[in-house]
Amino acid sequence: MAWSVVSLRIAYLGWNYHGVVEQPSLPTVGSALREAMESQGIRAKLRFTSRTDRGVSALDNIAFYRGPAPNVSLLNSELPKDIAVWAIATGGIPKPKARAYCYAIPFRLSETECVRRALDELAQAGLGKNIERIDVKSGENFTYIEIYGKSFKKNEIRRIVGRALELHLGRSIGLAPPEGLVLTETLTDMKWEEFHRRKLHLIGKMIERELWRLESSRIILGIIKSISSSLL
Repeated sequence: MAWSVVSLRIAYLGWNYHGVVEQPSLPTVGSALREAMESQGIRAKLRFTSRTDRGVSALDNIAFYRGPAPNVSLLNSELPKDIAVWAIATGGIPKPKARAYCYAIPFRLSETECVRRALDELAQAGLGKNIERIDVKSGENFTYIEIYGKSFKKNEIRRIVGRALELHLGRSIGLAPPEGLVLTETLTDMKWEEFHRRKLHLIGKMIERELWRLESSRIILGIIKSISSSLL
């Protein structure tokens, strides 16, 4: 029997996983999804439109395989609470036209120009060629760097954000931590047949809560540092 390609829009908090693609003896989003599918007797090789790394989260990644379609409600009941399938489609292989990422920094950048300078510097190393747009939004306690493009090299966004942080803080950072990075949208021409938006909303709130935990940790560490200084 010739099966159609089944596509699943997935959202997850990536902090507890070693990326989305399966790795031997390590917890990954892909292994959790495969095990949940096997509970319905579906055994298939999963592929993903974006191979997010360890610690990176997503609101709109796409897993796809050739085989029977699952019962999405039952699938979500088998998945860990930090992973959800929120839409399904059958047909051809999904081909992303564009992707959007957001990096959340738990403090306000004093100069958003740091991001532009970082991109200009790293462009000399061949990075940033596929980036179509960057938006920087600053609040009282957060800076959101939104990056749009068709595709990105491994660690490209974290390298850009890390360099922007170096320019802001005046010290070496290297790659920005993966926990602040979220894949927010994968744009395709797929016609999605079934939606479970409540599951998407729940994962979104979970990611938001964990990002604010980063801010709380920063404040607490600042208090501890202040107390320690006063005791000297």
